[in-house]
Amino acid sequence: MKQLSLRILEIDLSENIIEVIELPHKWVREYIGGRGLGTRLLWERTKQGANPLTPEAEMYILTGPLTGVIPGGAHICLTFKSPLTGNTIGFSVTGAQWGPELKYAGYDGIILKGKSPKPVYLMIKDDVVELRDAGHLWGTTTWQTQQLIKEELKDSQFKVLAIGPAGENLVSFASIGQEQFRAAARCGSGTVWGSKGLKAVAVRGTNPVSTFDLPGVIKARGELEKLMLSNRTNHPRGYELVRYGNSISLTAHNDEGRLVNKNYREGYFEGISEVGGLKYDLRYFAKSRSCSGCPLGCMKLGIVRDGIFAGNVVCPDFDSTANIGPGCNISDLGSMVYLSRWADEQGLDATSLGNITGFAMECYEKGILSLEDLDGIKLEWGNTTAILELWRKIVKREGIGDILAKGVKCASQAIGKGSEKLAMHCKGVEFPGFVPQGGHKKGLQYAISDRGPCHHYGSTIDEQNQRVWADSLTVCSWQRRLVDPQIYMDLLQTTMGWDIELSEWDITAERMLLLARAYNIREGIIPEKDDVLPERVHTEPLTTGKKAGSVYPLEKFKADRLRWYKERGCDETGVPKIEHLEEFGLDFTIPVIKKFTQ
Repeated sequence: MKQLSLRILEIDLSENIIEVIELPHKWVREYIGGRGLGTRLLWERTKQGANPLTPEAEMYILTGPLTGVIPGGAHICLTFKSPLTGNTIGFSVTGAQWGPELKYAGYDGIILKGKSPKPVYLMIKDDVVELRDAGHLWGTTTWQTQQLIKEELKDSQFKVLAIGPAGENLVSFASIGQEQFRAAARCGSGTVWGSKGLKAVAVRGTNPVSTFDLPGVIKARGELEKLMLSNRTNHPRGYELVRYGNSISLTAHNDEGRLVNKNYREGYFEGISEVGGLKYDLRYFAKSRSCSGCPLGCMKLGIVRDGIFAGNVVCPDFDSTANIGPGCNISDLGSMVYLSRWADEQGLDATSLGNITGFAMECYEKGILSLEDLDGIKLEWGNTTAILELWRKIVKREGIGDILAKGVKCASQAIGKGSEKLAMHCKGVEFPGFVPQGGHKKGLQYAISDRGPCHHYGSTIDEQNQRVWADSLTVCSWQRRLVDPQIYMDLLQTTMGWDIELSEWDITAERMLLLARAYNIREGIIPEKDDVLPERVHTEPLTTGKKAGSVYPLEKFKADRLRWYKERGCDETGVPKIEHLEEFGLDFTIPVIKKFTQ
């Protein structure tokens, strides 16, 4: 059976060489696209031991087979070696409109390599692909960059990914933003672009997406759209997303005693009624917005209507506000949502930024950081003015900001004085918005996740498989609760021409997740020593809320981790077993992994 080939743009920034290449059919079939295929490329093309911020380190920006084809098929996955950890896979996912636009231009992905001698941006308009000078854009925010490029190209329909000043200045947790409020945020994706001198990628496409069986795609797509429309009211999670967006989760997780507060000392925030999704809906909400083609509209645009930030357009969600708001003890809604916007504009990962701010606040509270250390900033809990002063220093890498810009692990090592015990991270990546003491399943996935702590990794084997498939198909991961996997299999048959069965779902997911773990081991991760949680999680009980008195006992954590290792075909030290690698077609990793097996 004839199958579709992928067209990938390979961009050599050092030599200003642009080529269109095709990837091996076997790789595409076995790793699908997006996150899975990016992991395969990272293993094959980025040299072992490469510094993430050197020209030889590559980035893979990939769509999936269903991008631009189905409702919610709007995502891309950026895969790279993480500058935040230095020795793990990094990947960031973003939705909105950019991914489908790349498909409309006739491409399935972009490989970035090398380093430009001057700031540039990449312009793609169907068959016209060129690197353009970005010297005049250097120093602008992500929002400003998007607007300036559209004006320069005289076409408002261009979709633009861009870094802000944080990426330019190599803040280790810099993000890549698009279409206001959407970002590929985690692991330092924007830092990689900054190191390569790449300010933005602007794409405009006018072609239909190629499919194997168009009538079959139209039929399957129509059925999926009907299902999703039905789920707007018939499914609890679907209704929540349609009505409130995912910021409503702040209140629910707070009620359960697992929402970050004061740098993970607590899992309950007393001021939640002032900053939760219900209050936002009542005071600021203006209209709903969707990723390309999605009928749910889970992005909730609003306008701050009171206080010092009145008049600003905002669009909060759980990931962008949990660490900034409750994590830093902010009980003013306008301040919390504006700070989230500010982070997006500057090109910062709001999750890592909120985490490291809470860390610095606790260091100040405990006398580890003095007023002099903080350049006169009174960094007290909930002090929005002080937070903004600190953040400006982080973006510019001035004074204490230069230390914090390296991430919470490196910052704590530089500060010392026992601050290492306050640094809430795994493998160098900052915790997101859940407190492991109040949710052990969240804590376990923080530790075992291949890119560092991530509540999107999945709490169970089944959920992990669902999520890696979503990131590889590049569909919204929330669809996993609404859509049966068989629907995706049917769509892959009509879209790609693959003879694929539902029985391959778990096999393919296992292959992709095992390869990511093997990659980390190749780059220096020792699972038994690095799949761990900070001491606070095991020894400092929560004192408020439903989970008051809770910790995640170390022995229970180790038992949970060992059980997961066994379920994933690893030995007791977390290294994949050779026979398991062979079973899933990962023979090419065995020469490396053999060095670490018992």
